Amino acid sequence: MSEKLQTLPIGIQSFEMLRRDGLLYVDKTHRLQEIVLSGRRYFLSRPRRFGKSLTLSTLDAMFQGKADLFKGLAAEAWVAEQARHPCPVLCLSMARGRSMEGVRGFDISLYNDLMVLGRKQGLPMLRKDTEGALGAFKDVLEGLYDRGGPVVVLIDEYDKPILDKIGDLEAAEAMREALRSFYTVLKDYDSYLRFVMLTGISKFTKTGVFSAMNNLRDISMVEEFGDVVGYTQEELEADFAGWIDDASGKMGFSRQELLMRMKDYYDGFCFDGRTRLYNPFS
Repeated sequence: MSEKLQTLPIGIQSFEMLRRDGLLYVDKTHRLQEIVLSGRRYFLSRPRRFGKSLTLSTLDAMFQGKADLFKGLAAEAWVAEQARHPCPVLCLSMARGRSMEGVRGFDISLYNDLMVLGRKQGLPMLRKDTEGALGAFKDVLEGLYDRGGPVVVLIDEYDKPILDKIGDLEAAEAMREALRSFYTVLKDYDSYLRFVMLTGISKFTKTGVFSAMNNLRDISMVEEFGDVVGYTQEELEADFAGWIDDASGKMGFSRQELLMRMKDYYDGFCFDGRTRLYNPFS
């Protein structure tokens, strides 16, 4: 029976790969559409393996108007309309940088990532290495804006370079200062931006990284978006129905007993004081 079940995308963070390969996807696009329509600058904090990267990948595809990926999903109509005027998107993961090598190593790796991204977009990278990653970031933002209008900026694991150095307070502080300068560009270039979302594990108000960015809305504990990532009980029972039935038969439990055991074992998250959630990686 299991071979007929839709494959589970364990560890896959690419929305496009997930959809093109026909893997199981719990539709969160209605929640992301609500976020896009209700504001422009967001921050979301969640534990590791909670779906943050997939969320940003989905937003990337939404703003680029990749309508074929959204067939049958809640945001299908919105993305189809967006496809008429797609946005330039700058998507960065701070987890890719060589943060363990200190500020200099991290800056070089981030600079290289931005240069590759710029070249793929056919952008002239005029500053070269005179300002390092900071200059390359400005170049990419200006270039994307000149070519396609206001830019969407999506930054994943904004705090990873700091957390990698958390055992060395002096090194962590140096990394924090470097990131503060980098993220301040988003404030300086606000008129170039259509939408911004940053994700991470730690609360940004506690890191001091965004002292100059007072326009980010922290939705980490907001009831309105409590279930934007993670699986609700209803989503679990609906989207994983075949897997649950298959497992209950193999384990010798009734469906209800298996659901109760799963709830006891996995359902330990709540960010809005109301909605209980399962960690997607579980």
